[in-house]
Amino acid sequence: MNRAVKAPAAVLDELGVTDASEIVIEAIAQHCGATIVYETLDGCEARILGCGDRAIITVNAASPRPRQRFSAGHELGHWMRDRGGVAFSCTDGNLVRDWGDDSPERRANRYATDLLLPRKLFEPAAKGLPPTHETARALASTFETSLTATAIRLTELCGTPAMIICNDPQVRRWFFRSNLVPLWPVARPGPSTNAAKLLGGGSVRSCGPTVVDGDEWIDHPHAKRYTVVEDSMLASGVVLTLLWWRDEAQILDLEGDAEEDAERPLSGHLSFGPRSRRRG
Repeated sequence: MNRAVKAPAAVLDELGVTDASEIVIEAIAQHCGATIVYETLDGCEARILGCGDRAIITVNAASPRPRQRFSAGHELGHWMRDRGGVAFSCTDGNLVRDWGDDSPERRANRYATDLLLPRKLFEPAAKGLPPTHETARALASTFETSLTATAIRLTELCGTPAMIICNDPQVRRWFFRSNLVPLWPVARPGPSTNAAKLLGGGSVRSCGPTVVDGDEWIDHPHAKRYTVVEDSMLASGVVLTLLWWRDEAQILDLEGDAEEDAERPLSGHLSFGPRSRRRG
């Protein structure tokens, strides 16, 4: 069996997993040719050493259980995607910040997410819930996973137009949109946002859901006509923002604009490509 190219869903199906409680990372890793051990680590959350068909994943014994599980899943992602002679050491920052440009760390994060938060189990649990950090924490408790990975999965699968954005004090590091959102965020959050306050050294770690003007977050000339709900919090030196539309009028209006543009022989409509005109 070629485990190197096996997707997380296929691994879970092989093991007959049908409930979140059955996602036992140690057993899954063993099935994939890797043994997980727990030791005190200095300077990293987990590491993997592999050769041939076997690998050892060492996880920081001092970390909380959700972090241990995601760290182990992350290293297993390295093993399954970069199989052969492999050696990686991953820090807390890799598990929070490295979700942007394609890289071995991003691919390992995605593998761990698909493994520990599988669509077939997570989507029914998240459907219809508001995409807030409170919801993400509740689901993270159920699936025993990290808050960042759970919030990303919630954005993807809750069924509400939503996005999650990660900013550090200097730049936007990454963002994800649900497939219901045809918009892009501005390069930097507007000055009235809770994210800007947190990035500026605010004394609180989380502000809770707050309605803000759309142009504080969204890169579109008509964004100021609408509002969005922002839920921002500090996490490992960055600010994670869950953003969603309680009133979907903006999304519906954009869809109408797109249909009108498609009927015009010479289109002058805006591109929603990966650029930002403001707050760069």
